[in-house]
Amino acid sequence: MLFSVFLVAKPASAQTVQGDKLKIVYLAAQGSLFMGVFNPSPSGMTDVYTHRIWYFLNDPAIVMGPDAQRHNYRCQLVDVKYNVQVPDDAVIWNGTEKKWVSPYAGKTATSAVTWKCGLGTWVDGQKITLADYLFDYAMTWEWAYQDGKDDKYYDEEWGNNAQGTLETIMGFKVNKVTDDYIEYTIYQDYIVPYSKWATAVNFIEKPALPWELYNVMSEMVANGVNGKAFSWSEQPQDGYQIDMIDPDQMKYFKAEAQAILDGGKLIPVWLETAKDVLQKWGISEEQAGLTEDLAKKGYESVISWVDKYNNAIISDGPYYVEKYDPKAMTVVLKAANNKRVGYPDEINGKKLPWDPYWKEIDIYGSLNDDTAILAVAKGEYDLYWYARPYNKIAKALQEYGDNLNPMKTIAVWWSVNLNLVGDPQTGLVNSSGQTKFNPFALREVRFAMNWLINRQYIVSQVLQGSGAPLFGTAVSGQVDAYSNYMKVAKALGFTPQGDEAYAIKMIDEAMNKAAQELAKKGHKLEKKDGVWTFDGEPVTVKIIARVEDERLDEGKYLAQILQKAGFKVDLLQWQRSQASKAVYLSDPTTLQWHVYTEGWVVSGIQDVASLAWDFWFFDIYVDPNWGTDYHNPMTVRDLVDATANGDLAKFISTVDLKYYNTPDKLEKILDWTGYDLASLLAFAKWTGPNNDTVKLESLDQFWDLYKLAYGTHSLNAPRVYTAETWNFFLLNKKIKVEFVDPISGVGSILSARSIMPAPKETPTTTTQTTSSEEKPTTSKPSTEKPTTSSSAGGEEKKELCGPAFIVGLAIVPLLLRRRK
Repeated sequence: MLFSVFLVAKPASAQTVQGDKLKIVYLAAQGSLFMGVFNPSPSGMTDVYTHRIWYFLNDPAIVMGPDAQRHNYRCQLVDVKYNVQVPDDAVIWNGTEKKWVSPYAGKTATSAVTWKCGLGTWVDGQKITLADYLFDYAMTWEWAYQDGKDDKYYDEEWGNNAQGTLETIMGFKVNKVTDDYIEYTIYQDYIVPYSKWATAVNFIEKPALPWELYNVMSEMVANGVNGKAFSWSEQPQDGYQIDMIDPDQMKYFKAEAQAILDGGKLIPVWLETAKDVLQKWGISEEQAGLTEDLAKKGYESVISWVDKYNNAIISDGPYYVEKYDPKAMTVVLKAANNKRVGYPDEINGKKLPWDPYWKEIDIYGSLNDDTAILAVAKGEYDLYWYARPYNKIAKALQEYGDNLNPMKTIAVWWSVNLNLVGDPQTGLVNSSGQTKFNPFALREVRFAMNWLINRQYIVSQVLQGSGAPLFGTAVSGQVDAYSNYMKVAKALGFTPQGDEAYAIKMIDEAMNKAAQELAKKGHKLEKKDGVWTFDGEPVTVKIIARVEDERLDEGKYLAQILQKAGFKVDLLQWQRSQASKAVYLSDPTTLQWHVYTEGWVVSGIQDVASLAWDFWFFDIYVDPNWGTDYHNPMTVRDLVDATANGDLAKFISTVDLKYYNTPDKLEKILDWTGYDLASLLAFAKWTGPNNDTVKLESLDQFWDLYKLAYGTHSLNAPRVYTAETWNFFLLNKKIKVEFVDPISGVGSILSARSIMPAPKETPTTTTQTTSSEEKPTTSKPSTEKPTTSSSAGGEEKKELCGPAFIVGLAIVPLLLRRRK
């Protein structure tokens, strides 16, 4: 089913570079352009700015698209097979024995994933070879495991990051090598049964650097250089965390490369011992690029590169670092002339950005936020690559709006956490020996908060338009999850505006029902003069409102509406440390709080395998779940009753079930609880009520279960989701972004690489060309070599303005429309 059409590809010619110079500025408030380091370990390229600049320097094997799907890029997913016997020439690296071994030969791999990766040349002109792949693969094993007490080739952080994945790897076998590509298969004890892509991305082998450079760094970390210690993951007392861009370290890179050349041992043990494996694969040492002459040229090229550019970043992307000045906080990237072979997909008829759009990209650090914003507004820079809330860019937009384009990024999402501790029938809580009443122990009261809260009000008044109403665990930019759960949200009747009168009616009914049960136990719960009392005392709700941002205003709003519902409110205005300790680390039965204004940072687009581990569906971040066995008790049957009055066929149609698409199929899981559904999503197999075991085997089934898990979670209502908040990147209209990321705006690799010069005149029509087949794309070198550049909330009336107006994104009930 997968990708056989890809194998008939022919190279395409590189496009002409359109723009001369792209100028990017970002906030470097601490006086440093980078907070992390450039190195190939799991500890390298971890801060946002090294990571983003790496976007331009290195080609990833695959990319995550704005459609929340994985896509081929430098590599192409050829095939995924299941239950495959591991051949005797599928190898791993054994660091203890210092040789390539096949310990899983003859055993059955749960999956076998075949990749085809483009080769070409590194930016220094050296060929990318199979030797680069083998060395990189061996290093993944070598540095992740401690082979003896004094193993110098071991990094603890590397091990923590990689061992879990490596334990699933049963072998690596090269099927074919040409001048343009390598095809190999990974055998693994790993499978995500409903997604070939999720299965495939468990492990991809693609080197980011020439093996000779990698070996230089490996030896620097293992043995030090000229009295200086080096580490992949930390700053040694007398040395450096190794960094390929740090000018102060370049003399050590050169010294180590020269020492290897002078020592005569050019090919290390990881590659020397691979020659036997090459024979099994039928590949010569010359085909593999594993010769003394090539190794010598590789080390010499490292030295030459450092001499010329004063950095050691040699990768395979469309750009290289021509100049870096840490004191001036500037980096100059130049378009490389290396040959790049890849297999970039199309999304909606558009080929993913491949060839460079700019001859040069200059990155500047600014110590002052306002200065950077004004400079972009005046056209001194093209992009402020630091997302800001709307109020920080509003003045610039008012004065220079014709020059500017604010680009949304979803920064944080808000929810209201409800302390549900207590008896679910009576609300009684044994609180430090005293009997107290907690209204949010009553599920119906919690559920009613979905109507009591006017999400539209929070967006328009609290966030001043910098956001959108939210109804679930995924923001709107996570298009697959969002579009699926919104079908259930609509079926449940959730709307942006809510319905205050309806909510109060629901709360009154729930409280009166609890009052009848409480009367049997000698307690009196009643509403007098619009205020609920328990045993003669007002029912008090404690709201923790975070003071660091607009959540303080959200807390004040929650206080107002809860007072309308008949509760006395105690508004606690707390900072993060105090709030987190009370909500997440303290005994909820002490009732220090009832309502908390949460905020959760958005991490970017996730694939289905990540969405399967939806912690919110597990209620992990809900009291009293910390250290308890609390599980969501709501069932699929409850959800059907709530949305379709028990009519299975109507429910199936309303929420658009595709796998459980008949009453007979759905009936089998009607008694499954929210916890059962969350567990099935996470583990892909679960034994639920009546000792029935269900396996998760298709994407249609996954999304049906996701909807049901969301629905039962919403019925239980341990929290109410209120809004996603937006920040904005500021772009000068001299540039445009073709692939805007729906979550990060211009913060993803595809969006960054698709920054291009804006057309001088806005075209009236757009024509898209769609190719009929997938083709490898080749960027061919020019005849010229890279050359060194010689330049471096009050009461006043509020008018209609803000992000909703600027970007034309009105927050209206249209959010509830089903996405097509």
